[in-house]
Amino acid sequence: MRFQVLGPVRAGETVLAPKPRALLAVLLAVRGRPVTVDRLVAELWPDGAPPTATATLQMHVSALRKAVGDRLRTVSAGYRLDLTGAVLDAAEFERTGALALWHGEAYDDVPAGPAVAADAARLAELRLDARRRWAEHALADGRHAEAATELAGWVAAEPTTEPLVRQLILALYRCGRAGDALRAHRRTAAALAALETTPSPALDALAEAVRRQDPTLDAPVPGVPARPNRFIGRRAELDRAIGLLGTARLLTVAGPGGAGKTRLSLELARSVAADHDAVHVVELAEHRDGPLDARLAAAIGAPEEPGVPLLDTITRRLTGRTLLILDNCEHVRPATAGLAGALLAAAPGLRLVATSRERLGLDGEVVFALDGLATPDAVRLLADRVAAARGGVALTPAEHEVAGELCRRLDGLPLAIELAAARLRALPLAEIMSRLDRRLDLLTGVAPAARHRTMRAAIDWGYDLLDRPQQELLRRLGVFGGGFDLTAAGAVAGTDALDPLTQLVDRSMVERRDGRYRLIETIREYARERLDPAERADAYRRLAGLCENRLATPPPVDGPAHTAWLAGIAADHDTITGAIDWALRDGDAAQGLRIAAGMWWYWWVAGRMAEGRARLGRALEASPPEPSAARAAALRAAASLARNSGDLTAARRLGEDCLAVLRSLGDAGRPGLVAALNNLLITAQAQEDYPASLEFGYEALRIAEERSDARMVAAASNNTAGTLRCLGRLDEAEELFTRALTGFRDLHDRRGEAAALSNLSTTARRRGRHAAARTAMRDSLAVYTELGIVEGQLDAIEGLAQLDVLDGDPADGLRLLALAERERSALGAPSFTPDEIADRTRAEEQARARLGAAAVARVYREATATTLAAAVAGLLAR
Repeated sequence: MRFQVLGPVRAGETVLAPKPRALLAVLLAVRGRPVTVDRLVAELWPDGAPPTATATLQMHVSALRKAVGDRLRTVSAGYRLDLTGAVLDAAEFERTGALALWHGEAYDDVPAGPAVAADAARLAELRLDARRRWAEHALADGRHAEAATELAGWVAAEPTTEPLVRQLILALYRCGRAGDALRAHRRTAAALAALETTPSPALDALAEAVRRQDPTLDAPVPGVPARPNRFIGRRAELDRAIGLLGTARLLTVAGPGGAGKTRLSLELARSVAADHDAVHVVELAEHRDGPLDARLAAAIGAPEEPGVPLLDTITRRLTGRTLLILDNCEHVRPATAGLAGALLAAAPGLRLVATSRERLGLDGEVVFALDGLATPDAVRLLADRVAAARGGVALTPAEHEVAGELCRRLDGLPLAIELAAARLRALPLAEIMSRLDRRLDLLTGVAPAARHRTMRAAIDWGYDLLDRPQQELLRRLGVFGGGFDLTAAGAVAGTDALDPLTQLVDRSMVERRDGRYRLIETIREYARERLDPAERADAYRRLAGLCENRLATPPPVDGPAHTAWLAGIAADHDTITGAIDWALRDGDAAQGLRIAAGMWWYWWVAGRMAEGRARLGRALEASPPEPSAARAAALRAAASLARNSGDLTAARRLGEDCLAVLRSLGDAGRPGLVAALNNLLITAQAQEDYPASLEFGYEALRIAEERSDARMVAAASNNTAGTLRCLGRLDEAEELFTRALTGFRDLHDRRGEAAALSNLSTTARRRGRHAAARTAMRDSLAVYTELGIVEGQLDAIEGLAQLDVLDGDPADGLRLLALAERERSALGAPSFTPDEIADRTRAEEQARARLGAAAVARVYREATATTLAAAVAGLLAR
């Protein structure tokens, strides 16, 4: 079904009555999220609802359901519109920027309630931005008349929108209509004067440039080849390069094959040509034999003179302010460096731009590192090249949905994107995506330069310039799924990697950012392809050992170290999971199980429970079934993730399997018993099986005390106290919670401290000690925020929300409860502690009862507009 809001609101071909149409508009404005009845009433009757509003709403719901069928879902306290498989023109527009989707103002036949008004305003801003981008593309393509026609209509409707006015003036001038361009400026100046303001200096400067017929508005660039197609993206990079060239005489644009070094250098030449007396572009890619100065002399038109050194002849030719582009220098780098040094010394007015995969190594050289395009620019490039390859047929809306992912997986490399676009003449985009694991065979074309006909050829060009140690290291680096550091590179290589890795960075085969190294995806695939079977097995074996050693130590418990650990695991996630997959498939399955078990904490904190459960499940199936401490650890990890996902049945089964494995190991399993019992007591507590939970808890406490394990004593005390609190035994619970807090603080275990503080706060609140409860819960929130544990933050927010309701602020309490519910849903981590669930439900009911329908609707709007970070910051600032 197709839904329209960019103009009249429509559901398919059905024309709805005003109120059902307004109801549809609200549900579309929130993009399928649930909307409560109270909020819908407030939205449909923004000036005040009649007494019969709720009953009337049901009638409108029925009318709308006739049009949209079972897409209109009844949910708790309200409704939602299921948009699965549907087409929403606003979403299409946000993905594609297609202005043809608009048929009037957004929601223009619906009275604007708050949600509709907000979405309409947002879409209007997006349309303005799309118009600016469309005009920018049209002007860059030379479609000046078309741009002038469209811009004239837009500016007539919005004469004070200066970005569009500037584009209109430029389009009219390039159409030879300088008078019309100046009249457009005057109309805008008059419109701004009516608002008691004046045009910006930039707009006035453009008008003045039109008056003097400034050649920079449309100047040819002698010496620079004409563009073969539109130059897309790289505006920021081009501006930086222009700035660097303004203060340097030698600029080297360095980057991997296919990054667009040549194209950027030519656009740089066009941009600064007016500042130079002459521009010369010399292509060196095909230069193999003979003196380099002879090739340069021929390129710039400097004939040899008998008895005169050729360098002197060239230097005389390069008089005045001259810009020289030496393109594709890497294979003749020493000769290029020697020639460039001599020219710069002999010709003081010379500026030189070189493109290469590595720096020339001269004094005064400024290196401009060029990476792939940012995703929005990469998608624009893909769309443009696809239209060219298909004879004007652009990407379809469905293709736009995956274009961004394709460009990201191609690392934004312009050459790779151009080759992929050429393939779209014969293959659908989804098929290209499915073949990306064979991208080096997929990305082929018919470029004039052999090195640009395939991505493999582009990388071959640089690989063949490497020496043997550099080639060997590059191949082994392909086993990393993301970034890595020098130590990891050396571990996988089995040798000191410093020198070859530094050289690979210098030659643009490896990137270095923020102290870490990485291979772009295409080079990574190339490197893996080059590994022979024995080399592959050795590299992955070393990688798996590196990951196992790293995860053998539990995550740190203090704040900064814990945050750093999480960030490090997140950065290396793809590498670690790649090691797990290799171990389970081709290596030691037991090692894969150990690595997966070590990852569980990250999967939980990061809200990736489903991924963790799936990988642990595969590891448990693939590894030997015999009892072992490693198997028990994996079962406990899987049980924890199952419980935090809300699957209590699976959590209990896995926890009991873990306990059985450990008991079967006798003394060898005893060190893991406390953690396993703790795990089970929490699960049984969530199932309201309190006798079993207490039995597990007291056994855990006894064993921990026998072993003098202070951390496990604190953990067992904290968890057992939770069950006692669920049973209403608050005196016993408080005593154990206090013991846990003391133990965690003695150990400097910040996460345990936060959990104990949260539990003590809940106990104090139950006993009516609200001030103490608020202090403890805010302290808990501060620690969870420091650690980056979102689920803990949500526990604390809910606790503070309940205190707000009890202390006479139901609006703020309900807002925080709604926000926490939203974030829990996004995290995939529902609450599972029975008494906490009951407390939260009671607080929400009390708040709603005190506020009334209109206030509740307002509160939910506020919650929707509030981010978790903003809510946390506000609570900590109180």
